[in-house]
Amino acid sequence: MSTSTMTPSPTQALPTVSDVKNGVGAYPLARDFVDFNRLNLQHHIWKDIFGYSLSPKIPRNEKFLKIADVATGTGIWLLDIHSQLPSSTTTELVGFDTDATQVGHKAWLPENLSVRQWSVFDEVPKDLEGTFDIVNVRLIVFVIEEDPVPVLRNLLKLLKPGGHLQWCEIDLESQHIETISPDLPTDCLEAVQNMTLLKDTRLLPLWVRNLERTFNEEGLLNVHADWQTGSRHAAMSMHWCNIPIPMMISDKIRTINPQKAKEIDALIEGCVIESGRGAMWAHNRVIVTGRKPSV
Repeated sequence: MSTSTMTPSPTQALPTVSDVKNGVGAYPLARDFVDFNRLNLQHHIWKDIFGYSLSPKIPRNEKFLKIADVATGTGIWLLDIHSQLPSSTTTELVGFDTDATQVGHKAWLPENLSVRQWSVFDEVPKDLEGTFDIVNVRLIVFVIEEDPVPVLRNLLKLLKPGGHLQWCEIDLESQHIETISPDLPTDCLEAVQNMTLLKDTRLLPLWVRNLERTFNEEGLLNVHADWQTGSRHAAMSMHWCNIPIPMMISDKIRTINPQKAKEIDALIEGCVIESGRGAMWAHNRVIVTGRKPSV
């Protein structure tokens, strides 16, 4: 007698737009030790896909550089940059986030790295205006529902005249399912994809593809967009890194509809099974860079 693992049915009810808007709140993901690990892993896979943390389009040969990382999360981007810059360059590294505790205790950070609580949606404090040579921001796609321009203008306020901005995002409009074989079942992956990419919510932003144009319209110079999909191995690694995201969304919805969250949990279990057989979510990523005018 043999047993087999069955993929859960994808026919369970999916959350509505109203469920998502009411359930996920301002930030749809988690802020816990499990997600800290996901963020750190995601950074290294992202770096593998693009081949860099800081774009080669951005000069770093100044004797002094003041660098900001907005929505810094665990601070992993700044810590990586800290190890890359030459010892001949004096650097000041500052991370900004609404939750500054994710980086860890300041006693364990490099002396030139500090973290400050600030949301990119708030007014830029006067003492920060025009003080940074380089500003980096990455993966805030889930918190900008429609128009990235107000955020872009705040980021530009942080920069010195002639400073450089690097903005890294995923294009969720491009998300699709890839398989090693056309006849491989992907019912659960498709169901969860439909659940997490709901139109008219921040879970399916439509502005990323136009980010390069937005940079140009806001007056940045030397604008460049680097689009990458990565090797299939790197894409699969990122897929495993991304599977916890719908789990977090399910947890958010659980408070208003526990039965629906339970059904989504079953679908996610099916996604794991289908992924192990050779299926994954795949999408495009972009790093857009530009220079603030000197005058």
